[in-house]
Amino acid sequence: MQGLLEITLKRDGERTGIGVLRQKAPLRMIRPFYPEGEEGPAHLYLLNTTAGVLEGDHLEISLQLEKGVHAVVLTPAATRVHTMPSGQAMQRTTLSVGPEAVLEYWAEPVLPYAGAAFRQETEIRLEEGTLLFYADLLGPGRLGRGESFEYRFYENQLRITDREGILVQEHFQLVPSERPLEEIGVMEGFSHLGTLYIVCPEEKRLPLLAAFRSVDGGDLFWGATLLSRRGLAVRALAHDTPTLHDFFLSSGIYFGGKSWEELSPRSGGTRATKQAGPGVY
Repeated sequence: MQGLLEITLKRDGERTGIGVLRQKAPLRMIRPFYPEGEEGPAHLYLLNTTAGVLEGDHLEISLQLEKGVHAVVLTPAATRVHTMPSGQAMQRTTLSVGPEAVLEYWAEPVLPYAGAAFRQETEIRLEEGTLLFYADLLGPGRLGRGESFEYRFYENQLRITDREGILVQEHFQLVPSERPLEEIGVMEGFSHLGTLYIVCPEEKRLPLLAAFRSVDGGDLFWGATLLSRRGLAVRALAHDTPTLHDFFLSSGIYFGGKSWEELSPRSGGTRATKQAGPGVY
């Protein structure tokens, strides 16, 4: 199935609204909502209206934030990649973040089922003065059915650029039949992989890195490093998705010491930039 989701968000006075929306099944966007008030960030849910990603699917997602837009992008559930006897599926995502815009992209994990073959490509283009929080999570499959790393392959390409060039370029492929993923040097006995990329003002990079390194990761194997400029990357291995969520969203380093969960409407909070204190914002 050839799915398409094309979204442009723009400022309409003090409010973030939709400039362009094109969608073709199975991809769809739920209408933006504003739990922090009309002047707060637009919250978007992107979803696949079928049971998941099927053999032969080619999915294209394009999201553009114009100047000054603040968007929180979520998915309501994991991306379930179903068994594919002979073919494969692909999803290509392009995120363009305009000047002074903020994008918080918190998708649920990709779960490749036994026999799945999935290729994912993501291109993120940033302008000056942008803030980016981009989380990328991968699970092992249907653990409830005893599946763990039984997919044919999972391939992930990510590229983050700005006007000066490349900030991040990553490309890896996992083929469990060729190399067991549980072993040392790959997943180290963990089942879930998570990566968080933060692009922020240059003067915030070292304080953010120091703050992350002071966090008690608990039952995680993780590390953090600076990008060549403008931000940092954090990668973690865990035994489940909630642990990764807690680590990435509850560390309290983005919003002046208050955790994202404390301040997020998803957890009953009232996150707002003006309440965040002297953090990234």
